[in-house]
Amino acid sequence: MLLHGYAAEAAVHRGDCAAFVDGGIEVVLPDAPGHGHRADGTLARIAVLPPDERLAAILALARSWSLELPALAAACRRRGALRVGLVGISMGGFAALAAMPAPCPFDAVAALLAAPVLVDPAAVAPCRPPLLLGLAGRDEVVPPAPGRRFARDYGAELHEYPESTHLMRGEDWSDLWGRTGAFLGRHLLVG
Repeated sequence: MLLHGYAAEAAVHRGDCAAFVDGGIEVVLPDAPGHGHRADGTLARIAVLPPDERLAAILALARSWSLELPALAAACRRRGALRVGLVGISMGGFAALAAMPAPCPFDAVAALLAAPVLVDPAAVAPCRPPLLLGLAGRDEVVPPAPGRRFARDYGAELHEYPESTHLMRGEDWSDLWGRTGAFLGRHLLVG
């Protein structure tokens, strides 16, 4: 399951899914509340908020989305998925991390350009599920320090790109995306 970032929609990642599909991983692309086919004016209301309120509203969307994810994982399993992974980018990464408290419905989670502000460290079991965290060293939107600490304490696979900002350099994004695909392959493919 691939979760898009704030003010994007699932359709923008159709091309990104090719590497996963070619590797034998089926991809589900849900839209976040207020985004894509679920657009309802939420983004326009958030856009005019002062910065602190805007951030709080985006985190509230991520939390709301995270509450939907167990049902989506269950639907994947009913359709025959033996293992279900979760990849979230930016706001989607915040939602992915928020979906990790036990019992986590996912067999592997990758959170890219996200921080663990919506997860209570006491509510997660270290290394369960396996976690990949991708950070940008010069990210001013999602500063990397909290993610580094969480990765260390949780036992996550951490990839940080010191020269990238939140809108990562192309070569860094390609590398992180490749590492994400390899991580999912190791933890999801049966066989």
